[in-house]
Amino acid sequence: MRCFVACWPDESTRSHLDQVARGALGHYPEARRVRPQNLHLTLAFIGELALPRAREAAVALSGVSSEPFEWHIDHIGRFGRARVLWAGGPPQPRLSQLAEQVRGQLQALQIRFDSKPFAAHVTLLRDVPAGRSTGSSEVVEPIEPFIWPIHDARLLVSERDSDGATCYRALDPSSRSSTRGLDPSSRNATRGLDPK
Repeated sequence: MRCFVACWPDESTRSHLDQVARGALGHYPEARRVRPQNLHLTLAFIGELALPRAREAAVALSGVSSEPFEWHIDHIGRFGRARVLWAGGPPQPRLSQLAEQVRGQLQALQIRFDSKPFAAHVTLLRDVPAGRSTGSSEVVEPIEPFIWPIHDARLLVSERDSDGATCYRALDPSSRSSTRGLDPSSRNATRGLDPK
């Protein structure tokens, strides 16, 4: 199963992010909007992982301690080479610390992950026209600021729903069943949206 560790937004934050994505889509009509229920903040990308190891990681990550904190989101940016439009904000030291804790747990479990430096962002659109982008990360424009209250990090699993679209689920570390251990974030596929 394809796994990654991420922060999962509450409904208010998810709604704000989706509103920003919808507004940005007006400027990039050729792009694909990420499904609202798939919006997330990746802390570490793992890739393929067998269920027993995924469950082991979920248990370890449930022990990562962090007092709730706020991440302020105030601009959208673009990764030109990846053709991605994202939402982000000023550096948040506690968010960086959470990412370090998560990666430390994965290293302790000898679970490989993408070791690129952590860059806090939430992907909103994919297949954004490259334009004049240099290929590096660049801020596109400011947006109306809003706050994401962050409480924890979760091991998420990428699956396909009945319509073939990608959906993400949080792996429940307390369950011993391969089916009941997956906590669905959403099963609803939305036509015309990015399946990722």
